[in-house]
Amino acid sequence: MKQETVSQNESSRGLSWFDLGGLTLLAVGLVFMAVNLLGMRQLENWWSGFILLPGLLFLGVGRTMWGRSGRTALLPRLSTGLGLVITTVAAMFALNLSWNVWWPLMIVVPGVAFWLLGGAKVGVGVTAVLRFHRWLAVTMLLLGFTFLADQLNMIDLSALFGSFHWWGFFILLPGIGAFFEGWRVLRRSAWASTMLLMTAVWIVSSGLMELLAPNWLSWEGMVGVGLIGTGLLTRGWLFLRPGAPTEAK
Repeated sequence: MKQETVSQNESSRGLSWFDLGGLTLLAVGLVFMAVNLLGMRQLENWWSGFILLPGLLFLGVGRTMWGRSGRTALLPRLSTGLGLVITTVAAMFALNLSWNVWWPLMIVVPGVAFWLLGGAKVGVGVTAVLRFHRWLAVTMLLLGFTFLADQLNMIDLSALFGSFHWWGFFILLPGIGAFFEGWRVLRRSAWASTMLLMTAVWIVSSGLMELLAPNWLSWEGMVGVGLIGTGLLTRGWLFLRPGAPTEAK
């Protein structure tokens, strides 16, 4: 009975540092083998392995904390997101991918990291701010995949839109999300709703500026809209009144 208990404890403890070291060496070895099988006799970007090591370490630590802290904890999601970004950079260098073509991955993968952060739960206010990260994530994923499709000649953005700054619509999306999340916690978290609503005003102002005045010759209009919106919030139009509960638990 005691031996079974020890075995269960060992199996549930997650990955140890020794395990992470072994997995890191295994991954680096697989990269060398992959490059060799692709017909490259010399590994020019061998130094990319040193970038890969911390990426795999973050992934392993995130995996370990994920099992111990639960699915809604912040730190495991943060560690996993950082690991994904660093590992992607290392893989691009190791496989000698052209940054002129594959640079949209640096929008897509951080978008995945933001999506992971958005699933954490740390109180009403912090959770609302983290949920806003998912709106940012959706925007980054849409932008990243759109640019990547253009780079791979799957679509032609110049032919489709010409000089029109179509990405202004994508900028509006996180602004809408900030409004939604700020309004959702309006009576439960004063600081979170205030920050999100003010952020929404300035993001929407920037998006409208991209759509209506793409040359930014009249940037004063964007600043004016932002200041007007901020002023309305501070005057109490969409702001919590004094005496309202500041945080619901």
